[in-house]
Formats: sequence, structure tokens, C-alpha cells
Amino acid sequence: MSYIEKIQRKIKTLNINETMPFSAVKIDGISIDTTRKILHRLHDNGFITIVSRGYFKREESFNELLFVYGSLKKGFDNHKLLDKYAKRLGKANTVKKFGMFEDTFGNYPYLIDAPYNKVKGELYQITRKEVMEKIDEFEGAPDYYQRERIEVKSHHGVNRAFVYIQTNITAPSDQEALKEWNNNSNYKIQKLNNYLNNMIES
Repeated sequence: MSYIEKIQRKIKTLNINETMPFSAVKIDGISIDTTRKILHRLHDNGFITIVSRGYFKREESFNELLFVYGSLKKGFDNHKLLDKYAKRLGKANTVKKFGMFEDTFGNYPYLIDAPYNKVKGELYQITRKEVMEKIDEFEGAPDYYQRERIEVKSHHGVNRAFVYIQTNITAPSDQEALKEWNNNSNYKIQKLNNYLNNMIES
């Protein structure tokens, strides 16, 4: 049995959400420094939460998949919300067809439940509940977006994953549905100029 497995086994005997010192999982033959490194790794994996220097608490198990198609994707503006505590499982696409459109200025896309295209995006594994809660807050769920489970296909096969979707909106008449969203600055500037010109003309 590896060191990490031994420490995990000991942590499982502790009460959930009870703050404990690192010394509570001291095991003969495992140095303090190694124990500390393992506990930090288990924090990153969502198994525990380090609440302050030298103290942690055991967490309830959390393991969900999230399909993202907009600014949360790798290399985009808001990827930092996923970067540290979510594991990127690779590119994926929806099994079902959806309508993906952009806001007025092209700043972000949104999905509607309409059979236009299979949408391309990325699949992430989230192991910390508070990360999902932060993303809910960022996406304005459940007021602006609804978080729903859909089937997505990746090199891991077909899995059910959460996705953020708008439920009380229809397809805009002045856009073609997108298959993949790209953050194109020049395109966004053009959309803004067109919007302002239309405002002036009207």
C-alpha cells in the first residue's frame, strides 16, 4: 500500500467537516514533510480541505463532469475558474444538437435547446463542490443560466456532464447557429460597430 493510500485510509476514519491538525494522520514510517505534501495533493483532489496552516478537514465525496463551450475553455478569458481545481479531460462535443448563439457584442456564447448543431467544447472533471458553486455564481445559475446534465462525447466515450443552458430564450433571427465559439477580438469590434451604426440609423 502506498503512502497516499495509507493516509487516505486514516482520513476516512475521521468525521466529515471536523477540523483536525496534520498530526491526526501521522503514520509511523512516513515523514512529516511527506505527510504535508500528500495532504496538499489530497486538497487539490478535493478529498480534504486545508483550512489554515497545519489544519484540514475531511470533505464529502464530490465528482462531477462539466462541459464548457465558451470563455471557460482553455486559453480563454475565464479559464482561471477551472485551471487549478478541475482536470481537463480533453475536447468533447454534445451528442444532441443545440443552438449556440452569441450575445449582442460577441462577448460570450449561450446554448438553447434547439436542434441546430452538435456543439464543440471541452470536458472537465470537478472534484471540489465549492468550485462548482463558484462557477454557478459566475454563470448566474439558476437565474440567468440553468445547469443541466446532457450527454457529451470525448475520447473517454459518452458521458453525462453538466452544461449551462438558457431556457427562456429563442434563437436570434440575425445569427447563424455556431458549432464552436472562438474569442475573436476583431469580430467583436465589428459586432459593436454594427450595433452602434444600427442604433444611429434607427
